[in-house]
Amino acid sequence: MLVIVDMQNRILDESDENYVPTAAKLIPLIKERLDHARQTGELVIYTRDIPVEYQTEEEHPKLQIIPELAPLATEIILKKHYFALPPQQLLEIQALPEVEGQKTIELVGAELNLCVLANTLALQSVFPEADLLIKTKHVTGNALSQETLALLRELHVQVE
Repeated sequence: MLVIVDMQNRILDESDENYVPTAAKLIPLIKERLDHARQTGELVIYTRDIPVEYQTEEEHPKLQIIPELAPLATEIILKKHYFALPPQQLLEIQALPEVEGQKTIELVGAELNLCVLANTLALQSVFPEADLLIKTKHVTGNALSQETLALLRELHVQVE
């Protein structure tokens, strides 16, 4: 299972408070990983962060997935209003027939110390037997990246 966390237009916009300067270099690397997931039939899930102040404007262009990583009709998009997926959505993922047999959950995206971390822990709570994986070349953030990776290792997440 590949979980693409919050790879939305706003992280590329220098005028946005959620701008991540290193995000642009991440796109081709995540695209390559996404292509591999699609070729091998891996379940792909996207998260879209919809801040509470944008609840009535969910389709605002800056909240859309970056075009190079655009989801296919068969892929799952989950909207969230805070850092992590809410419990109900986690249970819905757990119940998907496509999840059966997928032992590894790889998370990619931004911000490592916020949304990637929060969603990793949330997924770990629903899939305690799964191997969670984060490759450093597929994540980025504005702060505390090394500390977050160290914490994830302590929580038995495989970091490469």
